[in-house]
Amino acid sequence: MIAYLLRTENRAKLLTVAVALSLPAAAMMVRRSHAMSHRPAIADRAPLTIIAIDPGHGGRDPGAIGCHGAVEKNVTLPIGLDLARLIDEAPGVRAVLTRQRDDYVGLRQRRIIAERAGAKVFVSIHANAGKPSWRGGTVFAQPVQNPEGKASARLAGLITRQLATIEPVDRQRRADFVVLRSTRIPCVLVETAYITNPIDERHLTNPVFQRKIAAAVFRGIMQFLMSRRAKK
Repeated sequence: MIAYLLRTENRAKLLTVAVALSLPAAAMMVRRSHAMSHRPAIADRAPLTIIAIDPGHGGRDPGAIGCHGAVEKNVTLPIGLDLARLIDEAPGVRAVLTRQRDDYVGLRQRRIIAERAGAKVFVSIHANAGKPSWRGGTVFAQPVQNPEGKASARLAGLITRQLATIEPVDRQRRADFVVLRSTRIPCVLVETAYITNPIDERHLTNPVFQRKIAAAVFRGIMQFLMSRRAKK
């Protein structure tokens, strides 16, 4: 055991507190104290905008299977994690993930996770399936009758524009998927590419392409948030 002296200064008053800590705990305290010293006071920080990232499928729900055996749930998770990392590194925004491992999360629970976190935007990540000749990404917006339908369509358009810089894309569409229908914040479902196409499948399992997809979606999200702030 060692004696670790923690000094905290409150205006003119200097308080010295002696705390008994093991060496590993003391080292952890030093690292944490150093990191926090570079952060602004909580009162000085603007509220963070929470963005819900939903890597589709997981656990007992594999999603679509590619022509060479790639599994959708194993593609959506790394893209979602890359996207969350980009968001967390950006100022003023933070990500909340509906899953961080190969877990099964029900559709209703995904919406609840976003609502409890106070998310302002919801982005669900998927891989499409269809004829082997079909390629590229598609972004689905909420139904027009949804109160956030217009905002969702604008978000979908911005993400589609960014995806078009790295892959073929279809025009944005609206869909009545459960996650789009039930979510009461701007929400889109991103079909990143066709896992049933041999070229897209190879891309989707490539970490470099996964990061490109994440970066494109991130740029679309940030453009959407900036446009909403500009209108206020």
